[in-house]
Amino acid sequence: MNDVGLRARKRERTRDQIAQAAIKFFFEKGYDGTTLDEIADAADVHKRTLLRYFPTKAHLVLHSQYAALEEFRDLVATRGKTHVIDLWQEHVIAHARDMMRRGRLANTRAFARNEPAVGPAFLAIQAQYQDMIAEAMCADLGRDPTKDILTKVAAAALVGGNFAVGAMIFANEAYAELETAELEVVRAVREGLLAQLT
Repeated sequence: MNDVGLRARKRERTRDQIAQAAIKFFFEKGYDGTTLDEIADAADVHKRTLLRYFPTKAHLVLHSQYAALEEFRDLVATRGKTHVIDLWQEHVIAHARDMMRRGRLANTRAFARNEPAVGPAFLAIQAQYQDMIAEAMCADLGRDPTKDILTKVAAAALVGGNFAVGAMIFANEAYAELETAELEVVRAVREGLLAQLT
């Protein structure tokens, strides 16, 4: 059991090492100007190893988003009686702090906006968050997920608001304001749309 945990941690470290090298290159040389060979060399792995973890450059760009999505999926699955908006708030705080720490290198949405291979994948991640939140809200409130419009609107407001606020913060390079701004989105949804649902 201990060896399994050790191997899993080593795989995760390798995955993070590759992704960090990639993001640094993408910001320095551009998405198209960066080769997978350069990333593999910088991460001190073979290109085959890189491709085993990341089948495309888009996966490299969105590594932190995919990881955050899976983390949130696990939280929702094991939440017990915790309301999904409380989980979302915790999730937003943790990732806002990580993005504040990484600063400009956390702004992968710049690639989503400009790179045809990245944009649709970025939007698909946002859609998965919305679906998860709406479904969990319906469960929390005893509503029918196939018919309830307000939970879908609330989920879209949380995820879309998070995206919009993040875009504004990154455009202004005001990274220290990210957590406060994203919590304002949660508060607005909680006091506005969710107040109508309860």
